[in-house]
Amino acid sequence: MNETVEAQSSEQILQSNNNEKLHMPEKIVFGIGDFGANYSWTFIASFITIYMTDVVGIAGSVIGTIILFCRFADGFSDLFMGSIIDNTNTKMGKAKPWVFWTAPILGVLTFMLFNVPDFFGNTGKIAYIFIVYFLISVIFYTANNVAYSSLISFMSKDEKDRVSLGSIRFIFSNISVLCITTFTTFLVTSFGENQQGWTYTALIYGFLCAVPLMITGYFVKERNVAKKQYTSNGKAKRIPFTLILKSLLTEKYFIITIILYLLWYLRQTDNGMRVYYATYIFDNANVMAILSVATLLPTILGLLIAPKFAEIVGIKNSIIIGLVISIISYIVMALFSENLPFLIVGLVINGIGLVPFTAALSGIVADVGDIIYWKTGVPVQGSIFSLASAGMKIGSGLQSAIVGWSLSIGGYVAGASVQSESTIFAIKSMQIYFPLLTVVLICVITFFLNYEKFITQIKQQIRSNNVGEMRSKQIYK
Repeated sequence: MNETVEAQSSEQILQSNNNEKLHMPEKIVFGIGDFGANYSWTFIASFITIYMTDVVGIAGSVIGTIILFCRFADGFSDLFMGSIIDNTNTKMGKAKPWVFWTAPILGVLTFMLFNVPDFFGNTGKIAYIFIVYFLISVIFYTANNVAYSSLISFMSKDEKDRVSLGSIRFIFSNISVLCITTFTTFLVTSFGENQQGWTYTALIYGFLCAVPLMITGYFVKERNVAKKQYTSNGKAKRIPFTLILKSLLTEKYFIITIILYLLWYLRQTDNGMRVYYATYIFDNANVMAILSVATLLPTILGLLIAPKFAEIVGIKNSIIIGLVISIISYIVMALFSENLPFLIVGLVINGIGLVPFTAALSGIVADVGDIIYWKTGVPVQGSIFSLASAGMKIGSGLQSAIVGWSLSIGGYVAGASVQSESTIFAIKSMQIYFPLLTVVLICVITFFLNYEKFITQIKQQIRSNNVGEMRSKQIYK
């Protein structure tokens, strides 16, 4: 008898049957959490390289290597964070306390990362950057983001609510990304440029990171908690991490989801390269704001109707339609890479094309978590988001490292008014060609995402506590 079945024979299954629909105010409270998270995540991803190379004086290849190492370590810490959430039981909830209490620490560390002490030597600066970035990436952002992402599963079991939560989350996320990419260079310049400008900007962003996340962590409600209490000699014990990991890694839809997460965040080399593109191809750093608006505004508006579109054509079909539109947009940008009006048109089309996948991704993870719980009887609401987050972190780490490495290979000279042709090619590759490749791969892999045809039946069985060995195996084996 396998491990999962043995475990089921010595446990009690408790599944909330609360089918309460979510109301818009709570969805908005949930969404503002991602608004806050991006004032750490996107701020760092978009500006750490140019801050470290042009202000602190550290080579881009060194920063890229630090980021890659920490993100891979972060991917492993994600595995354990999900298990911790699944085994957390407090009056505040399972995920909520992690969102609430890690938020202020994350804000402080973000401020510290953009305030590298000038009195340190080069080695001291590298050590400082590594320690602070490690604390952010591997520990506190992991704890906060895995818990925040898993709230989609804890807040509702309704598929429409989950897609709606995903859309609202990314509306707020893209609003904050738009604000960050539009106003950061303006704020830094206004506050005095160089280190002083970054200090005041990071102070504001640290506050904007902490407060929204604390609001989300305090006010949302966990109403869909799948509880499984293991007993030994009448005493409760924790769910074994090995059992959780086995339940996840033996499900093909989970593997597909991890690959999609990895590619989705690997695609985002354009975020870190946009400021370089504006500065050295259009000779005006402020053009970054125009490029950001062209990318993000269509996405924000599109997310308002994404749930309805997915409901009409299906989640998988909506994603594929959007990705095909995105591929067309990258071809337009490749053909007119130095023509600002045509580049803006391409970015607008791309923003529209990426909407369905952006809206659906978190809901897909929650649905796959339901499939695994139904199939094995092992609750994985926190763990599945932790492993998905691991894919995200590794993808983001590779993305940031590739940006740094490409600049070094291309011969980037910090502060130079004109860059070499090889540097310009590296900038274009990270802004257009590499993202195009990843979107094509995402489109191909999405064709294998076929669970929609039976997910409704699985959720009905979960409501009736027919999970694990009690499930109807004819639905999906």
